[in-house]
Amino acid sequence: MTTAPRAMKREFTMFSALSVAFAFVSPIVAVYSVLGVGLSASGPAFVWGGLALYAGQFILVLTLCILASKWADSGGIYQWSRRLLGHRYGWFASWVYICTLLITLPAVAYAGAVLIPPIFDVPAAGHGVVTWLAVGLLAFSTIVNLAGRTFIKIIVVGVIVAEAIGSVGVAVWLLFFDRHQGLDYLSPASLGEYSGLFFSAPFIMAIAFSSYFAIGFESASSIAEEVRRPKRAVPKAMVVSFFAIMIIVMLSTLAFTLAVPDEQFLQDPENAADPAVAILAMSFPAPVFRGILALFVIAFAASLMTIQITVSRLVWATARNGELPFARTLTRLSGETGLPRTAVLVTAVIAALLFLPFQNEGIQMALISFSSVGFFISFLFPVLGLAIARVRGSWRDEPGLFLGRAGAAVSWLALFWLFFQIVNVAWPRETGGGWAADWSTIIGVGVVAVLGVLVEAWVHRKRLHAVRTGTTIVVFERDESEDDADELDAAPSVRA
Repeated sequence: MTTAPRAMKREFTMFSALSVAFAFVSPIVAVYSVLGVGLSASGPAFVWGGLALYAGQFILVLTLCILASKWADSGGIYQWSRRLLGHRYGWFASWVYICTLLITLPAVAYAGAVLIPPIFDVPAAGHGVVTWLAVGLLAFSTIVNLAGRTFIKIIVVGVIVAEAIGSVGVAVWLLFFDRHQGLDYLSPASLGEYSGLFFSAPFIMAIAFSSYFAIGFESASSIAEEVRRPKRAVPKAMVVSFFAIMIIVMLSTLAFTLAVPDEQFLQDPENAADPAVAILAMSFPAPVFRGILALFVIAFAASLMTIQITVSRLVWATARNGELPFARTLTRLSGETGLPRTAVLVTAVIAALLFLPFQNEGIQMALISFSSVGFFISFLFPVLGLAIARVRGSWRDEPGLFLGRAGAAVSWLALFWLFFQIVNVAWPRETGGGWAADWSTIIGVGVVAVLGVLVEAWVHRKRLHAVRTGTTIVVFERDESEDDADELDAAPSVRA
């Protein structure tokens, strides 16, 4: 039996957790990633789909905050699911979330790398060149994560500055100096009349395509063991980051939509593919335009860094319980501050290998689609586990939990919202790329599920054998009195 690995040091504050959640999918990344497909599918009224998404996601945020205020462990989604319904249930939650994050890493890196050639006034680069640039962004992210938490804090502050200029500054400029449309342009009438399947309606599609607007807030829980007073700090960080992202994303979406000059603009395939970049190129002088693109790349790099933080902590936390292959290696902590550098390197290598399919643009879009539904399925695990625990009577709304008794009603609403959104995002809509493209998200979920069953069965058999022979890595449960001590230590300073 091996000794349980030591815990990571608490060097993050509530602001650090908030910043990580904010940078995970920054407003710049969110708007740039989905504006084109949203406007193409739903027209100017796409903005209303974003508002509906935020309403549903706010209910989800509140529900996850309840769990974060009870258990402050690294790898939040995995830990919450495990504590609610047991290790095997928690394992599948971890598996889906790890796969989702690993696929999201190259997707975000590639999208950010596309913006680099125009900064240097280089003509459109091929997939091979952009792939190598994306690998470079991933390498930069990995180096920062290996360097330590101080460097992470510095980079995250940098992205907040980039967002202030690149999101808020640009949005304000477009609204006041380059607005070509009135508010009537956003009328729901622009959705047009539609009769057919519910999930093919333009407004429902707008909610699906805007999914990237409101993910990432849960990443604050991934570093909970590294945050001071986590049971208070992490829920606050999740809520504040959610509202900050919502306000900036909706402001930016409104600004870019009203900056569309005419109907012919979106009918041009090049403009429709990247309307945000096309509008920026039209609205700003070339040097300013390139500077804004540089801020965009900074935001993508920071998003990449925080996604890697999340997946490395999740891998480390799962391996700490002996529930991944090569668990002893993955649980190693290094450096004076105890960083999971091995987990960081492993996730970087896997993400780099996933760049190989990016030589094919169709596969790239399939991976991006899967990552969207993967987040919602990952969210479903702890929310469904909470609902089952309530029905069984194994959950108690203890004093001090986020929302108190009101949490019961909110968590049930969150469960219904997640079922709706999973079906909505995964629905096989026509893409023009054939049946494989239309069903790619469902196929991807099926592949991950089958692989998960096979890997879990192997891990479970290995665990049972280890238990019989007495060589297992023990299931590691933290001394949660440290969290309570942090809360008590904070009390006198608050009263003072």
